[in-house]
Amino acid sequence: MTDTDASQRSAITDDFGLQWVPRFLDGWRSHDPEQLARLTTEDVRWEDPFIYPSGELRGRQGLRDWVRSIWRAFPDLEFEIVGEPMISLDRTRIAFEWAGQGRMTGALAPPGFAPTRAVVAFRGVDIHAFRDDLVAQVVTITDVAAVAHQIGAMPPAGSAGEKLGVKVQHLMARRLRPKG
Repeated sequence: MTDTDASQRSAITDDFGLQWVPRFLDGWRSHDPEQLARLTTEDVRWEDPFIYPSGELRGRQGLRDWVRSIWRAFPDLEFEIVGEPMISLDRTRIAFEWAGQGRMTGALAPPGFAPTRAVVAFRGVDIHAFRDDLVAQVVTITDVAAVAHQIGAMPPAGSAGEKLGVKVQHLMARRLRPKG
């Protein structure tokens, strides 16, 4: 699916945006994969750095599986919209800033991070393209390093763990550099 495929619909109106954003937020708040999936096309493409391992999923089943894994790790995860949603100048996309938080009481699998029981804060921007009033594409921009710090997957700056990580990166960089 290309970007133009995702936006093959009539222009997004202010009314559509004002009605759709709360429906999307309610889908996340429901913790029901079906409620969120019903807001998307069958072939939805979702890009989010939290989608392991590729950063992308395709299709409603992929969405269902991914949100289940998120809600297992953060069963009380909640999101709020920050400010007002924005409609692109060509009226083919809706974007909004969001903030969320949840207590990590379950494993985040994949990749297999252990629960910390800490409250974790998330922040980002979503950009949504539509087909027939359903989400066909989502691009999420968020700071995974901030979350990694909060769950202990990334060591604090200046720590022994960070220094060890830098040494491991140097070894990996040597392996990744082209020969010759």
